[in-house]
Amino acid sequence: MSDSDVDPKAWPDILSPTLSAIPQEPQRISTACLSHYLDIYQARGYGIWPVVDAEALTARLLTHPDDLEAYALATAICAAIVSQFSIDADPGSPLEGHYRVPSNTFESEAKKARNDSDHLENVTIFSLLSSFFLHVYSANVGRMNASTVLLGEAIFKAHIIGLHKPTHYELMTIEQTQYALRVYWLLFITERAHSLQHDVPTTLKRAPSLPRLEDLHDGSVTPAFVQLCRLFNILDVTITAEPAAARHALALAQQQLSSDEDPRSLENELQRADITMTQQWMRIFLWQHALNVTNLSSRASQDEEFSFRFPAKVAQNVLSNLSSLSRESVEAHGPGMESKLFDVANSLADVMMIMPSLNHESHFSVSPRDLIHSLAQVLASFRGGNPAVISILQDKLTMLGLSAGSPQKLLELSSPEEEHDEWHGRTMSAPSTYPSSAADPSMPPPLQSSMSMDATY
Repeated sequence: MSDSDVDPKAWPDILSPTLSAIPQEPQRISTACLSHYLDIYQARGYGIWPVVDAEALTARLLTHPDDLEAYALATAICAAIVSQFSIDADPGSPLEGHYRVPSNTFESEAKKARNDSDHLENVTIFSLLSSFFLHVYSANVGRMNASTVLLGEAIFKAHIIGLHKPTHYELMTIEQTQYALRVYWLLFITERAHSLQHDVPTTLKRAPSLPRLEDLHDGSVTPAFVQLCRLFNILDVTITAEPAAARHALALAQQQLSSDEDPRSLENELQRADITMTQQWMRIFLWQHALNVTNLSSRASQDEEFSFRFPAKVAQNVLSNLSSLSRESVEAHGPGMESKLFDVANSLADVMMIMPSLNHESHFSVSPRDLIHSLAQVLASFRGGNPAVISILQDKLTMLGLSAGSPQKLLELSSPEEEHDEWHGRTMSAPSTYPSSAADPSMPPPLQSSMSMDATY
């Protein structure tokens, strides 16, 4: 192996041992290297996961180099960041000129440090958060079973610590209380989304008696995160309502979601993308939930949330929101965002198949056929395209008499001109590795009460 074969940006410790005649003990990733990725977390990831002060963690690594818990947390965060923001494949990343470490190397280091520190017995906030960020990493790389187990592990650690108990907060300062609440609520909203998308039960229960999560206006949390927690609280209250009160609870929740503080006023585009898409996804999920607990109408009515026309309205809202967002801000939310977009598109496609007359109604400002085609185009190009998503939607487009090349009117999905071609440059095709549906294409399928795919918040 010649010097010319060595990647100058590779992590030196993972180079082939043939480069050195003297065997060396495996070395940890340097704090200098970790700090570059932790800076990215602080700049781009903190608004999504506001639970780690990157500067304080870096200082801890410098002053306590043998702290395995701090090292495990730092490497777990780095694994999540590299996979979440696709830094591995980004030649123009902020790490230009520095050693670049692949996400699976960070994961391996985190797992080793966690085992060496006996994280399952020595339960702390740091060990809890290392489980959480490895959950994020696992979801990003498609290891969904591992992702589910790691999220459950983080929640069990939260129970051991006592984050669900009001007494846990009694002797804390306001800053300590709000920090612990941010960890609790991050786990709560993540598990709720993960549970709905994977059909697994929840373990972290809503605790109304806990102190209120607040924005202290000190930069520790954003209004967007507080708003997101409020949205998931609405969702949880609604889906756990007594059967006799289910329809009223659903109507109230839809009203609250539609009249909630307009997220389009948020200055941070990453947070705006998260809130706007989550809000619409919740509306479509509650509509799906209504299929199981109440009657829906095929006629236009004042109660649009109980109408089969509702998915078309939500789809139009989604595309309208996308028009004000850059591709980068949407894709930064990873597979969870893809799953939300898929749920909207899939619900609309199913309604169009069981109600063909809907496709030709004139009262829609944009026809359902155009809406489904536009959503399919977005999903086909999302982070390079997910074959499972493309296959499902391609089958349904075919059953609807649509194809990627159909001369449908496409909505303008991305306002920045330079990104326009990126959103629309891809076409849909059913990959050979994913078989088409075995159902008779002449017969529309029954409307499913739960329409979801593997992904995570």
